Amino acid sequence: MDAAVRAVGHGPETLPPPNAVLPLGRALRRFSLDLLIVAGLFALLSLLGALAWGVWRGVELAFQGMPTDPKAIMQAVGSPGPLATIALSVISVGGTAVLAMLWRAPPKAAERIAARASLRSPTTWVLAVFTGAAAITCSLIVAQIAAAMQETLDPSNMSLVRGTLHQYPLLLLVFAVVAAPVYEEILFRRVLFRRLWRDGWPMLGAVLSGILFAFMHEPPFVGGKPLAAQLPLWLVYTCMGLAFAWVYRRTNSLGASIAAHSLNNAFAIGVMMLSGVAN
Repeated sequence: MDAAVRAVGHGPETLPPPNAVLPLGRALRRFSLDLLIVAGLFALLSLLGALAWGVWRGVELAFQGMPTDPKAIMQAVGSPGPLATIALSVISVGGTAVLAMLWRAPPKAAERIAARASLRSPTTWVLAVFTGAAAITCSLIVAQIAAAMQETLDPSNMSLVRGTLHQYPLLLLVFAVVAAPVYEEILFRRVLFRRLWRDGWPMLGAVLSGILFAFMHEPPFVGGKPLAAQLPLWLVYTCMGLAFAWVYRRTNSLGASIAAHSLNNAFAIGVMMLSGVAN
């Protein structure tokens, strides 16, 4: 135990203990396997969540009086509202994160000991705050550049966020500042980034997991949004992913990257609330 705790102070490569650097092709195959597992779990849980919501709406409509025309039924079913969308996100992305971690990257005892020791260090929290501030700064800089190009940094889910903030501000705060940072860091840093880190390719892992992080938040070519509007968002989210991977690797604590992620999200929600975006 003492050796594991002392290891925290010996640089970012100590925990998790790195394997010998694997050939790039083999490392990428191992990463691709994890990515395929993540994609499969996500597809399965998304389907189950959608089916559960459909059944729920069917029961509601049955009590209200189900229309007989198929087109009228589809219109009555509608699309998930803010509460259902948050629940579906927790089921699909959160469930994928937990299952993928337990399957592909279960925490070992030495890692847990070192992570707890790291969280007791003031340096870890300083780095977490610094990383969160750096992510916020990156967003602000890219927003200014986009504004100069007459583009706005409005993610595809912005209308949903505004609606949720208007109807359920406390729920959105808990979801965006607590729940989402936890399961997103588990998925993108603990599972995906950590795979290439352990195989000796940490920078590649940070870049690839950062790009995937960006694509999850702003799916490519969805909703007819032009490429010029999506590129700044991809840049922002990728920079965030790189920053969160850096603080995870530097502190050996996923809690530090979760804290940095939470700080970034809290700032974004705070700005929206102060600017009256939901009104």
